[in-house]
Amino acid sequence: MLHKSRTLSQLPVATLLAGILLLSGCASLQQGSMGTGSAQEYARSGDHVAASRAYLDLAVNAEGAQRQRYLIFAAGELYLANDLVDAERVLEEAGNNIADENLAIWAEVAAELRLARNQPEAALRALNRVGSTDRQSAASRILLLRSEALFRLGRPESAVSTLLKRESVLRSRREIEENRRLIWSGLQSSGASIPPNPVARNDDPVLTGWLELGHIAYRDRTSLNSLYASLDTWRRANSDHPASGTLLNDVLQNLQALSSYPHQVALLLPLSGKQKLLGEAIRDGFMAAHFELGNDSRRPAVRIYDTDKEDPAAVYQRALLDGAAFVVGPLMKSNVNAVAPLVDGVTTLALNTLPAGAVSPRDLYQFALSPEDEARAAALRAIADGHSNAVALIENSAWGKRIQEAFAAELQARGGTLLAANTYDPNDTDHSAAIQRMLLLDQSIARRDRLAANLGKKLEFEPRRRQDVDFIFVASRPKSAKAIKPALRFHYAGDLPTYATSAIYQPGTTDNTDLNGIYFPDVPWLLEPTQNVADHRAALLRNWGPGSERMARFYALGYDSYHLSAMLHNRAGRNSLNMNGMTGTLWADSDGVVHRALKWARIEDGTTRTLPDAPRGLTQDAEIVLSQQ
Repeated sequence: MLHKSRTLSQLPVATLLAGILLLSGCASLQQGSMGTGSAQEYARSGDHVAASRAYLDLAVNAEGAQRQRYLIFAAGELYLANDLVDAERVLEEAGNNIADENLAIWAEVAAELRLARNQPEAALRALNRVGSTDRQSAASRILLLRSEALFRLGRPESAVSTLLKRESVLRSRREIEENRRLIWSGLQSSGASIPPNPVARNDDPVLTGWLELGHIAYRDRTSLNSLYASLDTWRRANSDHPASGTLLNDVLQNLQALSSYPHQVALLLPLSGKQKLLGEAIRDGFMAAHFELGNDSRRPAVRIYDTDKEDPAAVYQRALLDGAAFVVGPLMKSNVNAVAPLVDGVTTLALNTLPAGAVSPRDLYQFALSPEDEARAAALRAIADGHSNAVALIENSAWGKRIQEAFAAELQARGGTLLAANTYDPNDTDHSAAIQRMLLLDQSIARRDRLAANLGKKLEFEPRRRQDVDFIFVASRPKSAKAIKPALRFHYAGDLPTYATSAIYQPGTTDNTDLNGIYFPDVPWLLEPTQNVADHRAALLRNWGPGSERMARFYALGYDSYHLSAMLHNRAGRNSLNMNGMTGTLWADSDGVVHRALKWARIEDGTTRTLPDAPRGLTQDAEIVLSQQ
């Protein structure tokens, strides 16, 4: 799935809209209050930290419901500043006995915080404390938040019903159209929960029609042409349904635009040097996607260039002179650095990233199998699974350091804590010392030794690991991981959930029993159970043999790159768009870096068991989620 900005678009629509509307709602509640001008001015300027401080200062000299109101406003501003820990602390200080005049705004802030922690049930409990409200803006926000929680819980019928109720309190055509886009967006994330031929419980034809659309979006997600045909057929048969107007017109136009490829694509890869195998796997995946179009007139001309045979900048310029309307590659980081200054006017999808802090040209996108994305995903998954306090065992390398930094930053941003991070030498076969330090077993053993020395005799003793940790994160390659997991069990940590990146797992291998119990993210190409993905894997094995499985992630990278060429080519600037690909659900930040949300698996009996996706809530845009899966 591609989105323009990670800092905004990874938050659900309900979060964004309620956060923005929170301020206007607060302003109306503050009419007649004295001394709130500075706080409101800070809030309007976007300085939410300063606004929270101003409200806290006001709360010091206020009493009763007025003090409570200022504390709630302060918590809301801290939430908007992405300071969830302090926001929760301040909201707790407001108490649980909420005055009637403060209840709606308290419920909004409490629900926002619970949704930010991926706790939709807790969000619903907060919202359920609010009865009917006469204020249109408050009712609209409460219903929006309720629908967000219901979509996340995999209850699309209740979520859509809630948004239809919200539509009845909206006043402008623009608001109503946006509400319908939110319904469509939520249905795309929860289509798997909708049965074929759905009928709403109350036989409401409007609600039933929305559920039918959700099922179509899920059923036909693997074929652009089928999806277009099914949506168009449904629209013709349901011309009086609210979705048949502006919404489906926009969706169908978008589908047509996204299937229009550039007339010529240049593919720049290493095909004769040390990285030849990587380049060939990407090329084969790219061309597999190309040949799937058959004789379709939309199919672009493809020209392939070997970046090992001449200077990458010269190769890039030659591709442009040859008429490329879109460039995919190069692959190696040094080559991307060399080509980046030349990118101007022709959209280029590099298959690696620029150094941190480097300025990305407007027409450059960066798409890589980033381990940092996987580390962030591990932090998010652990938080979603109810864990917050981690210890980490990290390979002592630049690769390990990058993974640790990404994991720690995401964990902290989500309210978790990295209690300790210990490194190990990947060349060692025994990692006991690092594990003992991580779990504080070395301190327990030292206490035993001191006590035994004082008593002058040997003691019966079982070391006690630290008790403040609830999960472990490991940054490791397969060889080390197969030694680490059994060692964790030996050192009294077998009961702690262990999360890792896909680096622990080598596709095409069978001897993985030592990895049992580890949770890790990986590409849908390897974990997605759909028939389309299974057919592609079978074709890869048939054409290239069993050894091709080891390069499957790069094959998937090439496959997705081909489809991204159409999606990015047809977008002015870095607009939001979605793609469920073979490498993950893809989105791009404001710098043009394409990130991946992955499937999850747990290793059991030496094999991978794909885990169900957690239901997503509303997404920022309402465009179709295209799927290659």
